[in-house]
Amino acid sequence: MSGRRRTRNRAAGGVTSDVEPKGVMRGRKRKKNRTSLYLVMMVIGIFLTTLVVHGVQLKANCDKLSTQQAQLEEKKKQLEKEQEEIARQAEYQKTDQYIEDVAREKFGLIYDNEIVFKAAE
Repeated sequence: MSGRRRTRNRAAGGVTSDVEPKGVMRGRKRKKNRTSLYLVMMVIGIFLTTLVVHGVQLKANCDKLSTQQAQLEEKKKQLEKEQEEIARQAEYQKTDQYIEDVAREKFGLIYDNEIVFKAAE
């Protein structure tokens, strides 16, 4: 009977019942409320921890993708320059000047009014 006392209810025909003092009842309610509060706080803490961890992972992934995007944009610019150079080279190869330059370089073509100087060996 720790903390309980027996009371007799006179209106109910003299039936006795165990009644807990008000202080004990409040202590149990407070203990239940604290336990519930701790449980809710723990769930919220786990939730917040999960959010922070995922947030950090997303930030790292975002930084990695931003770096990769910058590298790809730089590579795109280089490829566009290379493409322009190839287009210019293709246009040049269609001209008479190109044919003349190749003939001079590979076949030693010279015009009648030109003088060829050879280096002494």
